Amino acid sequence: MSAKIKIGEAILSGTEGLAHMMTRYLENYFAAHERGTQPPPGLYNRVLREIEKPLLQVALKAVSGNQKKAAEVLGINRNTLRKKLNEHAIDLEKLA
Repeated sequence: MSAKIKIGEAILSGTEGLAHMMTRYLENYFAAHERGTQPPPGLYNRVLREIEKPLLQVALKAVSGNQKKAAEVLGINRNTLRKKLNEHAIDLEKLA
């Protein structure tokens, strides 16, 4: 049986929510470091980069590569989307 988590207007189906999965992942990440040590600096930006690229790819694939529609779905400006596509070197031809 899968749970449904309402996020904004979208409903994600799965056995657990994204926040719960991220919490488990990060707890394991911190636990993997020796007692008394911490992960290297910059964890916040590393986590955001790891999540952002697949989010952009899946959104673009869902709208057949239409950047205007993807930007609307994501709730960001189309120019911001283009900037992020360049930053992540996302090939639009593979997503259309």
